[in-house]
Amino acid sequence: MKRYIALIFAVVLFAREDPFELKIVPKTSPQSVGDHISKPLENFNTQLPTTARILKEVKFVYQKLDGSVETQTVKIDADIDWHYPISISQIINKDIIEERKPVSYKIGDFTFVVTGKKVHIQSPYKLKQNFLLPTPFRVVLDVTRSKDSLNEEAKMSGQFFEKVSIGTHQNFYRITFTLDGQYGYNIQQDEKGYFVILK
Repeated sequence: MKRYIALIFAVVLFAREDPFELKIVPKTSPQSVGDHISKPLENFNTQLPTTARILKEVKFVYQKLDGSVETQTVKIDADIDWHYPISISQIINKDIIEERKPVSYKIGDFTFVVTGKKVHIQSPYKLKQNFLLPTPFRVVLDVTRSKDSLNEEAKMSGQFFEKVSIGTHQNFYRITFTLDGQYGYNIQQDEKGYFVILK
């Protein structure tokens, strides 16, 4: 009997207040880790010592969407002049700048305005739920529907969003954005509809 009492006491002692609370706290977004907010890479320079003659390799240590860190090594094997700095940058050319100008697509009562990593969904319908699907990566939004049936898709130009499709279900429309890679996303609302913002 004493054993059972001791066991019950131990279970009560170590039980959590909320049994449905996660034991592991999900990692924060790579754009916001702790109090640190990352900024886009523009240009980075480093100076090698006067003894440097051949650049053998460059190692990139990067953080993924889930917060984990991985390394990628790129072989170079090229002569260098130590007088000049080594630069790392992401070059934005005129074509990419053009792709970041707003582009509109219309399907039924929906207007989609794409600007870079952001799409503004203008419609009179209320958002019911949203989720992410892999292979290929898609952002899915279910919204209330009218009596009209919609089953259409539109290819999107530029980066990030490849196409948008709308399908009709019993009591909702399903909007699916097919992406060109793996992203996280946020949903924001305004008086005209919703924003899907990739990150």
